[in-house]
Amino acid sequence: MVYSIEDAVRMASETEGDLVFVAVGFETTAPSTCVPLQKELPENFSIYSCHRICPPILKTIFDMGETKVQGMIEPGHVAVITGTKMFEPLAKEYSMPQVVAGFEPLDILMACYMLCKQIEEGRCEVENEYTRLVRPEGNPKALKLMDITYDKVDKAWRGFPVIGKSALALKSKYESHDATKVHQDILSGAPEVEAEARGCRCGEVLRGLIRSEECPMFGRACKPMSPSGPCMVSAEGSCNIAYRFGKMRV
Repeated sequence: MVYSIEDAVRMASETEGDLVFVAVGFETTAPSTCVPLQKELPENFSIYSCHRICPPILKTIFDMGETKVQGMIEPGHVAVITGTKMFEPLAKEYSMPQVVAGFEPLDILMACYMLCKQIEEGRCEVENEYTRLVRPEGNPKALKLMDITYDKVDKAWRGFPVIGKSALALKSKYESHDATKVHQDILSGAPEVEAEARGCRCGEVLRGLIRSEECPMFGRACKPMSPSGPCMVSAEGSCNIAYRFGKMRV
């Protein structure tokens, strides 16, 4: 386990074997992956980019027409990088009230209040509760760094179809440190893996169609110590939270 990509670069410089850094996260963590690529890297170091971006998945959720969302609390850590302007097309196109919020309990409570106020007053805006860190323009340096490092590519999402231009792949000029190119022979032989365990309804939970407790595996085959899907794997996952703090225990 490493705390940053710099730790991984250092480890690669101290070993003779190949080291692959699996880069995960949304716009929050994508800029940090870019930084070492602007410097000289060990030849045995490569990056497997699993970065995704928010706008395409949000648009897909609305276009699919499955959910009955009345308002959205948008992620403050993403907006620190992107700014609040990124969410404005959703407000205009889908008449969706939104509040960018931080993660403290008071942040969430205030975001809920601000959303209720928008709905009550018939407004559809992007309001910023997280003003102590988020600016309308975001972080220009980080955005520029992402722009020169990544290409937006199509990607399949758990519980969703393939979503156009929703993931970030390293540009061709970085192919000497792109794990998908460096280790192409190994990856081409990787077996196909089912996205969901049989019976797991994580995709529907993620799309907001069912509650965690409605999945037949919840609390039975699927628990925090023996998870079947990502909603239970992560301590931030809805199933994990529902199991630990919900009233229903099976």
